[in-house]
Amino acid sequence: MKKNNAVQTAPKHSMLANQAPVPQKSKVSSQMTLSDSILSGAVVEFRKAGYRFMRHLHTNIEIYRILSGECYMDIQSETLHCTEGDFIMILPDVVHSFYLNDTSDCEFQHIHFNPDMFSTIILENDGIFPITLLHAVLFSSHFYYRLNSDERIDEQIRKLIDLHTSSDSLFAAANINVSLMNLMLYILDHTEPVHEYAKPQLQNSYVAYALNYIQEHYTTKILQEDIAQQLQISVRYLSKIFKSYMGVTLSNYITIYRVNRSIALMQSTDLTLTEIALQVGFRDSQQYSKVFMSVINATPSQYRKAILK
Repeated sequence: MKKNNAVQTAPKHSMLANQAPVPQKSKVSSQMTLSDSILSGAVVEFRKAGYRFMRHLHTNIEIYRILSGECYMDIQSETLHCTEGDFIMILPDVVHSFYLNDTSDCEFQHIHFNPDMFSTIILENDGIFPITLLHAVLFSSHFYYRLNSDERIDEQIRKLIDLHTSSDSLFAAANINVSLMNLMLYILDHTEPVHEYAKPQLQNSYVAYALNYIQEHYTTKILQEDIAQQLQISVRYLSKIFKSYMGVTLSNYITIYRVNRSIALMQSTDLTLTEIALQVGFRDSQQYSKVFMSVINATPSQYRKAILK
């Protein structure tokens, strides 16, 4: 990977020099061990014609490889028609649904995993914020990846399913994580990125810093001005590069991130919806319900009942 030895200075979009200095180079997420369990599901599924799964989002990366039949996926505002041989990987915090028409069944391999481990693997450390494998995955495509599955992808997916269903040993968990890492690197190597993350650019670091800031502060009020001031760039420039890299505006991403964390609390706690709303940074339950409806097309109470069936 090419190194950038230039002095790190703010671009011409920078704010005035009397503002807060550019932050010291930040650290990535807490260390994880190779045997930490990050795979939450790896199975072969069969769905009959007419099956539907409502709009939802989650913190996991989700993979589909279509074995036979056909299906449809609404991802953000795009509809995908998927057939045999399609490989689809949906990124975290992306609203999507899955459904079949009334005439065709569908069989597919289905994998869910927590990508947090990839945030500990540094690919580039020349900027303000380290660029990790997770950043590379997020920056190289908007919302999802779609490839024609090949022998290498097929082999990795079969291996993941076999390991997940046959063993829960320490070494099997480590093998699963290495296999997932290899699969991600292979996909990145066979995808034309929307941005060249492999070259150390300040823009990469700015967006990576913004993502980390949101992760650490989503429970409180977040102002785009605060992030921009920390980076010594204008709000306009920050908004422009964030949307270019992530496919959504910074404010929309913050909203979706909070909704997603609220869904995780619905599934893992007995907190009331009002308590959940306050814990993820909404002003009150009314604001939470309105925003949730705009993202998911269901109220928080409707969604909670559906996922707890």
